[in-house]
Amino acid sequence: MANHGCVDWQFSGSDAAKEAAAASLGTYTSEIFSLCDPQGKPILPSLTEEAETSNTAEKAVVKAVLCGTGNAYAPSIGLPVAKRAVAEYLNRDLHNKLTGDDVFMTVGCKQAIELAVKILAKPNANILLPRPGFPWDIVQSIYKNLEVRRYEFIPERNFEIDLDSVREMADENTFAIFIINPHNPNGNYYTEAHLKQVATLARELGIMVISDEVYRWTVFGSNPFVPMGKFSSIVPVVTVGSISKGWIVPGWRTGWLALHDLDGVFRSTKVLKAAKEYLEINSKPPTVIQAAIPTILEKTPKDFFDKRQSFLKNQVDFAYSKLKHIPTLTCYMKPDACTFLWTKLDPLHFVDIKDDHEFCRKLAKEENLVVLPGIAFGQKNWLRHSIDMETPKLEDAFKRLKSFCESHIKI
Repeated sequence: MANHGCVDWQFSGSDAAKEAAAASLGTYTSEIFSLCDPQGKPILPSLTEEAETSNTAEKAVVKAVLCGTGNAYAPSIGLPVAKRAVAEYLNRDLHNKLTGDDVFMTVGCKQAIELAVKILAKPNANILLPRPGFPWDIVQSIYKNLEVRRYEFIPERNFEIDLDSVREMADENTFAIFIINPHNPNGNYYTEAHLKQVATLARELGIMVISDEVYRWTVFGSNPFVPMGKFSSIVPVVTVGSISKGWIVPGWRTGWLALHDLDGVFRSTKVLKAAKEYLEINSKPPTVIQAAIPTILEKTPKDFFDKRQSFLKNQVDFAYSKLKHIPTLTCYMKPDACTFLWTKLDPLHFVDIKDDHEFCRKLAKEENLVVLPGIAFGQKNWLRHSIDMETPKLEDAFKRLKSFCESHIKI
């Protein structure tokens, strides 16, 4: 057998992604799930269970496979039929209409966010991100070596964006404010009046608005969802989305980026050109799913979304009622969207828990219950609880949570 011990190998693994990977949601999720005991109580929420998607969506993909319409390479910017279908779908709520040329198909919403950042960023640029916020935004920004500045929310006002904090964070190197609407993990979505305030402030600051609207199909509040693109007459808007949350198919990895142009700003500033060039050198979403997109968007019956939203509302109501009886956790707002409860943790009430990360680690070890720490979303000592499970399992989850808190609380 050859002896390789004395060879001076001229290669090693790169640390380029180390900082970004440490901030990713997947890192925290994997760590906490690994602490659960597979031989103990059923792990909640289960990694293997997922709600059923629309039968219309499944049939559309099967048809694309059987007909061979998704077998070939797609153009780097997406199949024309998929781009047109996304534009027409978004146009239902817009005054300033999109065309297929304004839409770029991406590998899920994550690549759409990455695309938005990379085609717009310049040297010394900074971007305004929400705190808390979906960590992939932060991961990509760190990886790109952009300066990240975080604006705040006002929990007592249904987590409206703190516009004063936005104004304080922005300077001459700021190029965009990133909003999440509906918001993960806060569970709120913004009124038309508040979005107009955001658009007006962005125009005053000379920056664009990038809006992640992937959860728009999970709204179960009393007010209608309003897309940010509705205000493209005030400020340039980029919206990103995907079918993952609305159709419960995160594994299909198909999303989009749409440019809502104000007076040709995106064309005159070469943003359209940059988007095309970036997508030429990056991965493309599955052609077979793109081929099915027109049917998925146009033919999925409203009843599918109505049932899903009704289920989520019932689970939120149930979970919120249980949470009221658990000390040390404060939920400022019963969610109107998404699939989570977002609660503030007070570690001072515990004997042996110093912060949210330790809380979640011990909870997983002792109760086989997975709750994610707020630090994963950029906000320490908060918790994100999944409510997207059937009522008996949800009841069990909150019983375990209550028991855990009571066993660690100071007498």
